[in-house]
Amino acid sequence: MALLLGAVPALAAESWSLSDGAGHRLNARVFEQPFPEYPSGLRIRLNALEANTTLDHKEQLVLSDSAGQEWSLPNRSVEMVKKEAGLPLPAGSAQFDLDALMPRPSEALPLHLAVPTGDGVLGFDLTPDQAMTLHAMG
Repeated sequence: MALLLGAVPALAAESWSLSDGAGHRLNARVFEQPFPEYPSGLRIRLNALEANTTLDHKEQLVLSDSAGQEWSLPNRSVEMVKKEAGLPLPAGSAQFDLDALMPRPSEALPLHLAVPTGDGVLGFDLTPDQAMTLHAMG
């Protein structure tokens, strides 16, 4: 876990707490990919705050707005540890490519995250401030 936390650069753009109303909680962090052996770009890393929640390391993260627009963000969980470290990926964390969020979502529409887990998909609604952050990127 220390390696995971140390991988997030000090200039992380945003960190959010997410709750689905059913007791599932995540921390979300938006940041620039720090490891030179992986492609550069913005990422969103999700960390489950419950020990029994496992996040999927292969499936895409799906964002949608209330107008029916949908974005699929490629899973970049393999980037959470340095290649040469040879460590397993943390079960409660997953990382996705925010550069695929094109065109950027409207600042006026609510956004919903569909997060793939070991037990199916969990849904989280973003606050207007969080949606505005994603709109303003890039």
